[in-house]
Amino acid sequence: MYAVIVGCGLVGSRVATMLSRDGHTVSIIDRDPSAFHLLAPEFDGLTITGIGFDEEVLIRAGIQEADVFAALTDNDNVNILSSAVAKNIFGVKRAITRAYDPSREKTFRALGLEIVTPTRIGAEQVYSRFVMGENLAHLYLGENDIEFFEHAYEPIGKKETIADIEKDGQIRVVAIIRKGKSYLPTMDEILLKGDRIVTAVTLNSMHKAEKTFSRKNGGSE
Repeated sequence: MYAVIVGCGLVGSRVATMLSRDGHTVSIIDRDPSAFHLLAPEFDGLTITGIGFDEEVLIRAGIQEADVFAALTDNDNVNILSSAVAKNIFGVKRAITRAYDPSREKTFRALGLEIVTPTRIGAEQVYSRFVMGENLAHLYLGENDIEFFEHAYEPIGKKETIADIEKDGQIRVVAIIRKGKSYLPTMDEILLKGDRIVTAVTLNSMHKAEKTFSRKNGGSE
């Protein structure tokens, strides 16, 4: 995959390094050349000094060969303009845009851009910490209001199965981690004390999930 990234801040540099480490071809653009020091030593991509919506800068970065583009600066206007140029002028199929202002998300999506909203994600993660405690959310799918959690299983005095845990399509068991090994369970899988359960939970079902997974021995929902 060929990726072009605009913005070599904490997020952009990390994404660029991860892609490079995985063997992808990466070009990263930033108007401040000193920003490139954030890239890890193993980054072997191309660094371009310039403005992300400048067509000549994008051409130097290889935008015409890019499979995916990401604008990850801390400026919404720069991000949307850069992504619009990449998608509409150079025809990049996928344009990922960082947007700090959640109220502009619909506008960005209407332009065919994939949106990442740190403000919204941050708020949802803080909320999930309040509700779910130390059960960490590993991934938040903002468009569908779904979060993934890893829960410690607490038996309630009977043999429970995956089917007993799932709740009307609002809580789905994705995997079981047992004795350090993870696997995909069947619906009739019997849960054991010490299991850790990876679930997908709808945002409006967090309180129901919290009741399900915070039970103590002999307790109930």
